[in-house]
Amino acid sequence: MVEMTRKMIEQIKSWWQTPQVAIRGRTFLLPLPTSFPRLSLPRFGMKLPAIGGIRLGSSKVKWVVLGTVLMSASVVGTGMWLAIRDVVSSSYDWPKAGAAYALGSSLGTMGAKLDNYEDETPSQTLQINLADGVRISTLTFANLDMGRTGLTDCVVVQRGAGTGYLYVDDIVMTGVSAPSLDWANSEIGTLTIAGSTDGHTFGATIDSTIADQVIVSTRGSGTFEAQDSSVDRLILSLAGDATVGTLSFTDVACSVGGWNIDYVRASTLTQDATSQFGTGDGIDSADYVLQSTLSYRAATDNLIDTPTKVQ
Repeated sequence: MVEMTRKMIEQIKSWWQTPQVAIRGRTFLLPLPTSFPRLSLPRFGMKLPAIGGIRLGSSKVKWVVLGTVLMSASVVGTGMWLAIRDVVSSSYDWPKAGAAYALGSSLGTMGAKLDNYEDETPSQTLQINLADGVRISTLTFANLDMGRTGLTDCVVVQRGAGTGYLYVDDIVMTGVSAPSLDWANSEIGTLTIAGSTDGHTFGATIDSTIADQVIVSTRGSGTFEAQDSSVDRLILSLAGDATVGTLSFTDVACSVGGWNIDYVRASTLTQDATSQFGTGDGIDSADYVLQSTLSYRAATDNLIDTPTKVQ
């Protein structure tokens, strides 16, 4: 049996070396493959960068190095994320309080943090620096609650540098309130004031040469609005001549400090009958003062002196 099996295997091996088949007395060779291709699954691996003069002794060392590299990358990435987060969190975008905004400059509405007060408490002032030559079609302040103990001013228009003026077509004050108001060094074409005050002085100077400021074109101008906010005070600072089509104050309330306005040249100033000013010290002590350095061409004074204390 064993011998028979051995012979069969020999015959098969011999036939496989020269495969053939006989059909009707003829022998045909069969084109069968004598070898087969070797197939292997793809292998994946990661090679660490080679550094001249340094050899890693074992695979364990390679994995330790790889882990160190990955950890370093994660630390650097986390540091970059934290740095970006700090920059974003310390940025002041219009009209967030505690910053100065250079409208008309390359910074635009990106604010720069204001210095702390003398007692080191953070400033919550909204300061707007108007660049020389800036054009704004409308500058609107609405529903602002202001006032901080220790401050003497609540709404301020001042010169930051140079000798510029704030040129305005129309100034509109609706439902505003503050302990006091002082307006000087300005020119108003048509002055119309109403409301109640705890005593006022109309000392403005009439001048028929005061010109209207006609600001109609909006080409190259911007529109800015601050509303529904609580700040310490509002400061408009001039770096030169600035042009505004409409400057509007609506429901701007000051509990501490007064309006201190200078260096404005406007066609019209209109203050409505719902506005109120007063410190409560009596109507014989004026809390609403139009200084002699404020000139106008035409005026209507409908202010009513009545005991008033705004706080």
